[in-house]
Amino acid sequence: MPSRVLLTSCAIFVSSLLSVAPIYAAQSSASSANFTLVQFDLPAGNLGDSLTLLSRQAGITLSFDEQIVKNISVLELKGRYSTETALNKLLQSTSLEAFLIAQNAWIIKAKPQSDVIALDTIQVQGQHNKLKNKTYTEAKSVNVITQQDIERFRGTSVGDIFQGTPGVLVSENRNSGGLDINIRGMQGQGRVPVTIDGSRQETTVYRGYSGVSSRSYIDPDLIGSMTISKGPVMDAQGTGATGGLVSVSTLNADDIVKEGELSGVRLRASAIGNSSSVPQPGTYAGYYLPRNAYRSDCRFSTYCTEQYLMPEHFAPEEGMDRPSLSEFSSYAGSVAAAKRFSWGDLVGAYAKREQGNYYAGSHGPKPELIYGEPVKMAWYTETPVSMEGASRFRANERIPNTNFNSESVLLKTNLVMPKDHSLEMSYILYNSEYGEMMPSQIRSFGQARQWLDSEVTNHTYTLKYKWQPLTYDWADFSANLWHTDAITDLNTPRPGSVDIADNIAREDDYQRWGAEFSNKMMFYNYGELALSYGIAGQWEDMDTDTVQTDNSYAGSRSGWRKEFSAFSTVDWQITKQWQLEAGFRFSHFSSKDNNPLELKPNNPACTPDGQGGCVPVNYQNSHSGGAPIIALTWQALDGLQLYIRHAEALRMPSLFESTSGLSASPVLDISLKPEHAKNQELGINYLNEKIANNTEKLAIKLAYFENHVDDYLTRTQPNAWEESQGGLLDLFRMRNIDSLDLNGVEFNFSYTAPFWLVELNGTKYSYIEVCNDGSYVRYECTDWGITQSYINNMIPPNWHSSLHLGLRLFDQKFETGLRATFMGKRNPVPRYNAPTGFNEPVLWHSYNLLDFYSSYQFNDTATLDFTIDNITDRYYLDALSLGLVPAPGRTAKLSLTLQF
Repeated sequence: MPSRVLLTSCAIFVSSLLSVAPIYAAQSSASSANFTLVQFDLPAGNLGDSLTLLSRQAGITLSFDEQIVKNISVLELKGRYSTETALNKLLQSTSLEAFLIAQNAWIIKAKPQSDVIALDTIQVQGQHNKLKNKTYTEAKSVNVITQQDIERFRGTSVGDIFQGTPGVLVSENRNSGGLDINIRGMQGQGRVPVTIDGSRQETTVYRGYSGVSSRSYIDPDLIGSMTISKGPVMDAQGTGATGGLVSVSTLNADDIVKEGELSGVRLRASAIGNSSSVPQPGTYAGYYLPRNAYRSDCRFSTYCTEQYLMPEHFAPEEGMDRPSLSEFSSYAGSVAAAKRFSWGDLVGAYAKREQGNYYAGSHGPKPELIYGEPVKMAWYTETPVSMEGASRFRANERIPNTNFNSESVLLKTNLVMPKDHSLEMSYILYNSEYGEMMPSQIRSFGQARQWLDSEVTNHTYTLKYKWQPLTYDWADFSANLWHTDAITDLNTPRPGSVDIADNIAREDDYQRWGAEFSNKMMFYNYGELALSYGIAGQWEDMDTDTVQTDNSYAGSRSGWRKEFSAFSTVDWQITKQWQLEAGFRFSHFSSKDNNPLELKPNNPACTPDGQGGCVPVNYQNSHSGGAPIIALTWQALDGLQLYIRHAEALRMPSLFESTSGLSASPVLDISLKPEHAKNQELGINYLNEKIANNTEKLAIKLAYFENHVDDYLTRTQPNAWEESQGGLLDLFRMRNIDSLDLNGVEFNFSYTAPFWLVELNGTKYSYIEVCNDGSYVRYECTDWGITQSYINNMIPPNWHSSLHLGLRLFDQKFETGLRATFMGKRNPVPRYNAPTGFNEPVLWHSYNLLDFYSSYQFNDTATLDFTIDNITDRYYLDALSLGLVPAPGRTAKLSLTLQF
């Protein structure tokens, strides 16, 4: 039976919790909860709202079917009562009554029609199912990843938790443990913000000749749920989100504490296979062909020196000792604890993850050496040798720099204060050391090797305040203050070298501060109308410290950026069948590059300094603008919705795009304007939870989308008429190109029964086009990218889909299933007259994957999980892979979860 759990959640660090839990538990038995007097102050009004307020004031868990309390009004209740008495008084004039089902946990049901009480089997629809229903009830494309989804398909890399989500891919998934989310082709530079408890932490990391990567960090064991909104949104955190928004909620008390209990502890340990310990820096891997032809039978020895002779091996012998399926050498573990008090909740968690270098699969486009026929030359015989395959790394080989280890801490508290006020505070520490190799080192420069580890340390602070008075229709106020501090120590090779002695230590310090204030007002004179409005602000500061060497392209970025926005939306339930949503957001931003631009004396912007040079000029930028959103929904039948949505968004130039340094820099004669996204979506939702006596659920969503972006910001080559900047800057220009279009269709299907489930989803692009009109451009519009542009490796495959089949046995204690992932190719680059520059697109092969999962819940305390990823041991490159790094082969994982 559908229900809602009415308790506020909060958090505590483990040691603090364990020290106070025994004391509080001794004071809070079931009997004391039933007879202890509580001061209640419940205003007259809707029964559901009164029950919500009662649960907060009494500190109990209260579940009920939303339909049975609908349209029921009750009188006010004030005074000191026991919880049982208060519930009885509140329900005395209704046909409902309360049943105690566990310690401090009640359920509201209809009174029986006879003297014999016959309770039906209670099927509680938890938060998991409610969140998943958002996909099929919203007038936009939304997907939800719950804690249960994460446990089913954890994968090897952090980004694997997004696999199977339509329209969503993770770029460079095998590097760093960070998340760089691509939604329907939009990626990086704030196009798809990842908010963690309402805070942003995205940092831009230099990736050599292949461009940059935008990364956010979170350990999967700390995630409670994730909501993925596709396209522009009017949320307070949605400023600049032209591609979509990923909202991550960390663990709360409901994720840890069992229903009806006041405290709980969750212990989780996982053993991971298909990996080994990290080799010493400098250890070689993969094929390496220093030449494309080798000599023999030389008439003179000078023609057959060592550099011309064919080596005995083109790859090292080490790294081919792949472990068996049952050998586990990597691990992950976490402990999380929570406790409920009369004044709120406390939660705390610690997670540790140690991942060695994994091994590639054995079946697929693995590399092969091709030996040509020897050719007799005048002074020697020459034998050509070439390599074919997706990457230089061999099948079953240990892949260098895929290692990472991390430690995470979560501290969280939620205070329920008088007069309907609440306050939530959280802190997250994330620290990780990880292997990283520039894509250019794998593609072009010498032999690939294990490199020195990089490190990231991220601090996240959030403070959320809410005032939600039930007596006032005009007040539903929330405020969110947050700060993130990300320090990245990046060890990357100098371009053109794989010598560890030439390593350049690069430190990025990225500081962000943010604030959002919003309120919602309700009006009932003309249907049900909600007016929401608010303001948001974000301040960013970045400094990069790079050691300068004579032959390095080191460039230290330093600058600041600030952005403010005001938004307002109207959500109007005109009739039972028709609903209208309309909103508008106005944004303003400004930025400054702390590094002065060096100008030549012949530059029109030059002000002579009296010494034959120019007065240094700092690049500054400022822009304002607005964008609307409007959506109309028609409830054609019960559970059937049709909607049409037009959503626009402005993305102001990011701090990276507004500062000078490695990879690209702004120039004075090119004004950087905001990107302007204009998205159209037409969709159908169907949700039926009443199949087979309310035990089965059918859900379907079909959406057609057209995403158009004017003035898309990216890196390009310079035009012939533009001022020369000198040095490496003459290779690149940051600019707004004409447009980007990504159109397609997306499908979600789910059928859930007590003993089985089927999920099918996918995305198919019907039209991809990027346009830039400039010098040296043969094709003004293409479907693969433009010269020197970051977008070349952001274009998604033409289609991708997944199928999930699940089975529940033994009174649903045992669950097992398979997930198939189908990934298509990306658009190819024309063979002739289509230069790509340094950003050559990675043309991965299409691939099909099969993953297996199983879970056995011994009791309400212990659960054992066993998974096998990539059962067929496929050798493949992930879609949107930058570095030609093959993904893990067949990998087993064994996990034990204990919940007390």
